[in-house]
Amino acid sequence: MISTKIICSLICAVVLAAGPCTSQQKPPEKQAEKTKDNYPLVIEASPARQQAAEDAWNSLLSENRLAFTQPEFEPILYTPRALPAALANQINIKPQEKKADEILDEAQAKEYLRRFIERYHAVLSGDQRASSLSLKDISLINFSSDSSMFRATYQQMNYPFPLANGFGELRITISKTGAILQLSSTIIPAAEFPARPKIDVAESKKRFVGREFTYSNFAGQPLTYKVAQEAEISLKDLVIYPRVTDQKMTLHLVYPFEIGRGTTWTVFVDAVTGEEIETKQNFQS
Repeated sequence: MISTKIICSLICAVVLAAGPCTSQQKPPEKQAEKTKDNYPLVIEASPARQQAAEDAWNSLLSENRLAFTQPEFEPILYTPRALPAALANQINIKPQEKKADEILDEAQAKEYLRRFIERYHAVLSGDQRASSLSLKDISLINFSSDSSMFRATYQQMNYPFPLANGFGELRITISKTGAILQLSSTIIPAAEFPARPKIDVAESKKRFVGREFTYSNFAGQPLTYKVAQEAEISLKDLVIYPRVTDQKMTLHLVYPFEIGRGTTWTVFVDAVTGEEIETKQNFQS
């Protein structure tokens, strides 16, 4: 009969032929699969997007028979930051058959603005290839008139929540005869934004109790405001907060917490990660 010791030696010999023999060998652990995280959404500056915006700008000048004028673009977005002074009163939104000195009424002004936006959406959205702005993507939120001009403000509507921090706005001022006097756009390229809130709002609110905010009065003297109770904290509706850093913009879903009484601050808290994105003072000092 073969002894137990001999049997054990034979087994070990077979195992050694296949690989090292160890009494504590463990099966290799599976590496955890990494999931692609597309939050926050990132929009980056790029030569291709800049070239597309410049091409659209040149087309606008060419179609209006104007000499080249250097555009003033918003960083990263490549949308018009302002209408160059040399172009004020040089681009008219009226149909060519209309007389140059014909005065527009409000209905005509709104209609001709609509046509201008449809025709030059590539200029106003900054990137002809990545964004095709249409009137369904924006809403006229303010229209005012005085003795010499009309002012129109449009708000971008193609994201699931309102855009904050001054973004997503198109502003156009025209004379009563239809000439563009001012033009600015912070329209953001359209993109999928599936993020939804994950943080505990009640817990986020509690962490502001005891927080101190510093500011100065009109004389420049430093003052401090301390949050004493939750009643001094109010939660506003969710917004998408674009934050610009270097050559990219990140879009965060945030809860704005308004804090204080009389003197107030708004703290923008990322609704997905809980990070405090920015704090803004809501009063002048």
